[in-house]
Amino acid sequence: SLEIDIIAQQWAWTFVHPGPDNVLGNEDDIKTIDELYVEADRIVRFNLKSKDVMHDFSVPVLRLKQDAIPGRVITGWFEATKTGEFGVQCAEMCGIGHGIMGAKIHIKSKEDHEAWVKKHSGA
Repeated sequence: SLEIDIIAQQWAWTFVHPGPDNVLGNEDDIKTIDELYVEADRIVRFNLKSKDVMHDFSVPVLRLKQDAIPGRVITGWFEATKTGEFGVQCAEMCGIGHGIMGAKIHIKSKEDHEAWVKKHSGA
């Protein structure tokens, strides 16, 4: 499986992807803002956190909706089965910028995902 960190904050999403070693929490991690990259047909385990207020990580194409609560790490998983680019949104009224807290999930084939990791890790 693939492990990622998802960090919510007013009004953006930070995603931390593992680098080429496929281990999260190392120097080769790849951080993106409002852009989540995953591999199709692979289980993705996530650690969902909030830096400030309650948020809700919502990915309608995956039928995924999970609250992010300050001071807690919420764990979960999903498996995307088709490739493409889809919307991610905050589904919890989190403040004045709530309406602009959108992001994208890029679901890629194994080969395309590996190429993305290589390109962004500097390997």
